[in-house]
Amino acid sequence: MYATEFQTIAKEPYIKIPEFEKFKDKKIRVVVIDIDKQEEKNDSTDFIEKLIKNPIDFPKDFKFDREEANER
Repeated sequence: MYATEFQTIAKEPYIKIPEFEKFKDKKIRVVVIDIDKQEEKNDSTDFIEKLIKNPIDFPKDFKFDREEANER
């Protein structure tokens, strides 16, 4: 599967698809998101982005043992 993501400002009802030839005659899905509204809500579903904005504070004496965590 090949995917591309791009941002544009909608000024007319038609949007040019970058690298159109890669998608020509193929079944595709198009999703339109109002970026300004998404940023206003500040309710991103990107887990990594949420962690970066809200890091987890562990106690200073917390020790992580990878071997113990991976035991089954």
